[in-house]
Amino acid sequence: MTAWRSLLVAAGLATALTAGPVIADSLHMFSYDPADAGTRTAAGPLTFTFNKGLLKNTVLNIRSTEAPATADLKRADERALGRGGLSGLVGARAPERDLYEVQTADQGEALVSAFCPGAKRAWLAFGPLKLNRDLKVLVLGEPAKGGPVTLCRTLSFAFHGEWAFPAGRAINPKDVAAPSRFPGAK
Repeated sequence: MTAWRSLLVAAGLATALTAGPVIADSLHMFSYDPADAGTRTAAGPLTFTFNKGLLKNTVLNIRSTEAPATADLKRADERALGRGGLSGLVGARAPERDLYEVQTADQGEALVSAFCPGAKRAWLAFGPLKLNRDLKVLVLGEPAKGGPVTLCRTLSFAFHGEWAFPAGRAINPKDVAAPSRFPGAK
């Protein structure tokens, strides 16, 4: 049974690491509405596209729900945040442990500007995406003028709904988005 389990884990990891088309059954989109005025101003409603794996979900991108703007995310090692990592910035007890770096290609730079003004790089930390569960997103940024990574802001979202994909079809997550600007971007 151990060999079979190892094979399943390896297959799940291989699927999560591929950048090409995925079967729609594993691709999900959850949309969230801002839960407070600060989140509404900085982010507006967002939709997260993610690949549901055997052991862990992998977030592929986030998009503005009100504008055609999408930014790709890449899973990050917390050592990229500097000494103390994520725990040093938000505390060891914070449940937001899934860390992603915002990719600055396409609309990623606009997202960094909107979520963490003055930063040249940004990371998002949040807990697992779950159906009908609200979401808190911690935005961490590296100042453009240098210096340590800091907590820029905390965004609070209320779960809105799930977007459905046609079952059994191969879909490239990149084809689901259209570039534009994120609300709040400079």
